[in-house]
Amino acid sequence: MGRLQASKLVLFLGLYGLVISIPSLVFIFGAGWLRRLLPTVWWYVPVTLFGLLALAAPLIYVTLIREMEGQMLRDQRRYHRTLISASSGMTRVKEIGRLCRLIAYMVNRTVGLVNTALFLYDPKEQRYFLRAARYRSLIPPKLSIGQGEPLIELLQSQKDLVVLEELEMELQGKRGERARQVESAYTWMRELEARLIVPSFSDERLLAFLVLGAKRSREPYTTDDIAIFSGLANQAALAIENAMVFEELRANEAYMVQSEKLASIGQLASGMAHEIHNPLTIISGEAQLYLERFKDQNAQVDQLLRSIIEECKRAADITRRILRFAKPAPAEVSPVDLKAVVEESLTLAGYQARLERVERIVNVPDGLPKVRSNQNQLQEVLLNLILNACQAMGEQGGRLTVSAAANGGSVVLTVEDTGPGIPMNIQRRIFDPFYTTKPTGTGLGLFVTQRILKSHGGSIELASEEGHGARFTIQLPVWRDGDAA
Repeated sequence: MGRLQASKLVLFLGLYGLVISIPSLVFIFGAGWLRRLLPTVWWYVPVTLFGLLALAAPLIYVTLIREMEGQMLRDQRRYHRTLISASSGMTRVKEIGRLCRLIAYMVNRTVGLVNTALFLYDPKEQRYFLRAARYRSLIPPKLSIGQGEPLIELLQSQKDLVVLEELEMELQGKRGERARQVESAYTWMRELEARLIVPSFSDERLLAFLVLGAKRSREPYTTDDIAIFSGLANQAALAIENAMVFEELRANEAYMVQSEKLASIGQLASGMAHEIHNPLTIISGEAQLYLERFKDQNAQVDQLLRSIIEECKRAADITRRILRFAKPAPAEVSPVDLKAVVEESLTLAGYQARLERVERIVNVPDGLPKVRSNQNQLQEVLLNLILNACQAMGEQGGRLTVSAAANGGSVVLTVEDTGPGIPMNIQRRIFDPFYTTKPTGTGLGLFVTQRILKSHGGSIELASEEGHGARFTIQLPVWRDGDAA
């Protein structure tokens, strides 16, 4: 029973209770006084009073009911106006997480609901994830629902609001695919104590849906409510799509800015390598000159000069590698010797590996077929994975294993460490741009790594268990003679 119906019943019983009780009280307690005052017609008084009250009661009842209905209508119009006003302002919110929280909060508070939740579609996972909720105690925080599940199929086919009471009525005697969808949706809504689902579509795509619980007033959802929520769903779809586009533009802009920074760093590295290479050449030349002039006069001096020459050669070799790495990579792919790239990457990362006390194990056979890739970009991929592994293992050190093997028409390369591993709740986000767990990280390393490998026709996968290290598996196609560069 709704609040208005209950109020009407209480008012009716109260008024007619007065109509009966007042004359009765007069009859019972005033009969003696009335007999003395009006000996023959004393009973006219209670009867007349009863008649007057009986005539007045309907007028009073109608007046009060109109006032109550008017007040309720004013309250309903107020929250309808609030919803309409708020929905028109949703498009000004550009951050998707904040927008989802705003929608859930606005609907819950304005309408006065027991619970509210908003689910948003994630195209990567092809699932609808809970992005905002009011009164989470009634809603599991990690709740999600797949694109192919019956509830989503029902929303996609119906393209309209789903009301729990309507589903309950439709369940009676129904069979077939529609019945399966209805039954699943009904069960899901009952578990979440939901009364209404409001979908938001954009060009036939279900972007999101609101799950609404019962009203705290226990009033049912009216046809006016349904109409208002339909309009709200359209506004929400527009606002969500705008926020998604804005975030994508912002991410692209940030990525371009970061790319410019990386290009600047590459130029700096190139300049520094030139600056370092010149004094190294002078030091090495002077050491060779002194070795030739004073050779065999003092064994310790000879050994020291040879050591200086050898270290200068090693430093010059590293600067040449940095120069080659800092040059802009050509867009073309070519046959690449994976073993050579692994060795060069480990050489460049050698200082970091020693600093972190990392034992390196390399299992890359000589006879591997060449892969279809870009040497500079592949080296960037390997350096990123190797340095990440060294940083993950930290000062206590550990073991870094790099292995490769041919597998049909591709070569599989694994980079494995004995670090702390990656928690499960983080693993699905590590390839997202700008996501990082490092205090000074940019969050672009693994994102760029994945993009490079995809552009070369390859892939990268992560396998990790918290506390037991991490293993990245790269798969690259073998170069064939007919492949275009």
